[in-house]
Amino acid sequence: MAEVLQLSDGSVHTVFDIRDMMELIDDRLGYEARRWLEEYLTEDDDLGDYASDLEKEVEGVRSHHREVMNSLREESEKIACLIREKEIDRKQLSTAAGRIGTITWREVNV
Repeated sequence: MAEVLQLSDGSVHTVFDIRDMMELIDDRLGYEARRWLEEYLTEDDDLGDYASDLEKEVEGVRSHHREVMNSLREESEKIACLIREKEIDRKQLSTAAGRIGTITWREVNV
């Protein structure tokens, strides 16, 4: 969509896209102003890339968190089943508790 701009000198210009705006800036303010704006907009692109990288990293952390929580849930379910038995198998109970300890130690120390 076109925009009609009136400059402070009274001249009217139609701008259809960023190219038209950059040409207007180049014509009215000079090459240095255009170059500065282009560099400024490029920095915003870099910030967009940075944000995208952060989003990917966050998704990786979430995925890892889900895996750890699922592992802890599985081990706690094993412990719950062992406790419900008439005779508690202390070796299996200790093994399951040890796995929970290993999982949490690994997460705290990584």
